[in-house]
Amino acid sequence: MIVDHDTQRVVDVLENREKVTVAAYLKAGKESGLFAEVVEVTTDMWDAYVEASREVFGDGIAITIDRFHVMKNFQEGLTAARRELQRTLPEEAKAELKGSRWWWVTNSENLCEEHRAAFAELRQKFPTLAVLWDQREQLRAIFEDQAITTPERGRERLQAWIAEVKKLGLKAFDKFCKTLTNWMDKIANYFRSRSSNGRTEGLNHGIRTILWRAYGMLNFKNFRLRVLHRFGYAKK
Repeated sequence: MIVDHDTQRVVDVLENREKVTVAAYLKAGKESGLFAEVVEVTTDMWDAYVEASREVFGDGIAITIDRFHVMKNFQEGLTAARRELQRTLPEEAKAELKGSRWWWVTNSENLCEEHRAAFAELRQKFPTLAVLWDQREQLRAIFEDQAITTPERGRERLQAWIAEVKKLGLKAFDKFCKTLTNWMDKIANYFRSRSSNGRTEGLNHGIRTILWRAYGMLNFKNFRLRVLHRFGYAKK
């Protein structure tokens, strides 16, 4: 799905996400003038999207890895690390933690007051697990910090965060830290203009409602037209 950040509408839906498909579409759009003024592309950590964008638009554009996909990737590492630690706890402690998974992976402001209080008490009882949650909050705070206004400064803060996480010695975080390092330049581009795929994720949810109402769709052409009719500007 191609989304215009300026209009926040769906530009088009492609049949697959292979590089050749994406590159061909972007090239045609550039030649027609549709994408003549593109200065930034936001995407998730899918090589085909990045490579196709760079191939078509060259080095003159900024490619930004969406911060929400970075956090989602971290959540997976946090969950794995939490499980790693919980396996070392006695059964009584494990039972006390049962049912608390959502608290560890959601933003505290999205919890009701009762749950926030209960979660704070749980963190006091399990300080090692609380450290994991603190790392999550620190990473989120970096993306929220409005004082970071350049990719260079954002990179410095993220690299410092990685150094602190590595001190914890949890293998479950190794994969995420490696991913963050490998994609660092494109993730740090977020601090250039703070563009994200938040709107795209919302549109994805809307697109899923089309599939739910139709109990699935096998005809891509019809599916594409429905999406463009509802969320974009259908082409004749």
